Amino acid sequence: MKYASLLISLFLAAPAAAQSQPQGAAQAQGQMQAAQQAALQAAQQAPQTQNSGQQPPPQMPPQQSAPAQSTAAPAALPLPGMTAAPRQGPSQPSRYDESRAPLSGIVMMPTAYRGKGRNSIGLGLDFNAAYYIGRLYGKNTFSWTTEKKNYLDRVGLWLLSADSKMLVQTEGKWRPAMAAGVQGILKFRDGAQPSLNQPSVTTKIDSKNTNTYANAYVALTKRVHPKLLVNAGYSDGDMPKVLYDMSEFLSKEAINLTNGRPSSAAVEVPTGMLFGGLMWMPRKDSPIGLEFMIPQGAPQSPRLFNLHLGTLLHLNFELSYLTFKGGWDLLGMFQFRYNYLPK
Repeated sequence: MKYASLLISLFLAAPAAAQSQPQGAAQAQGQMQAAQQAALQAAQQAPQTQNSGQQPPPQMPPQQSAPAQSTAAPAALPLPGMTAAPRQGPSQPSRYDESRAPLSGIVMMPTAYRGKGRNSIGLGLDFNAAYYIGRLYGKNTFSWTTEKKNYLDRVGLWLLSADSKMLVQTEGKWRPAMAAGVQGILKFRDGAQPSLNQPSVTTKIDSKNTNTYANAYVALTKRVHPKLLVNAGYSDGDMPKVLYDMSEFLSKEAINLTNGRPSSAAVEVPTGMLFGGLMWMPRKDSPIGLEFMIPQGAPQSPRLFNLHLGTLLHLNFELSYLTFKGGWDLLGMFQFRYNYLPK
């Protein structure tokens, strides 16, 4: 009824508006037609709203399945202007041709290599024999000596040793080879150590001039050139005592006499020793080596330098230079090394 009365009023008002405003008849007629259309649309929608009393439920869009998630790790993308670096594996051991001569030791002390230069983790076993014939020449500056020069004195010192090692790190482009091992040494003499009163005397081998030594060591070796290697290490044990058997000026009596102590006073020899050297291989079967042995904190500060020339001269003859506080000795020796492991 509300909408019917609205329509009647609109129809009744239309003629009056046309008579009162003849100049705007066209405009009024357009507004009347628009109002009539709006009223008709409202009348058509009203019954549907009254009958239902509820709004139709909103239409839900169709469900779409979510894309499967990838479990693979995203690949690293290079920055602009850069190329992706290739993945590098573990460092590979350096490869060199094996020598025909043993490289597991220079003269008395070992290197980190096994056998003839094998650069692989494993065990090594060597047997070494060294014979110090005697003193070729020497000098001393002690106040209690009458002779300041000594030459052609017999030493007669035998050193038979077994050297067992484990190469625990192979040599790489920048890293050295590293080995740890032990040495056992049998020392005996076929001539007594020259005494301070009588520089030349012979004696037979017995328990008084025979002794056994042992020491443990760590060695590092690096080839700075395919034909040149450098060696360094540290040992702890009896090896420093060997140096005190090579000269009468390093005997207990001479050390006590030099320091103004009773001749029977005990002399303590430390166990720590630095060693090292280098080896040059002009030919695969003829290496030339130089090694040093420096006991740490030892009385008279002895130092031994061994020059390996044997395989080059095909005589196995070596030279040793022993220096200490108050003098030095140049010694001649023969040396031979045999590799038992690896074969």
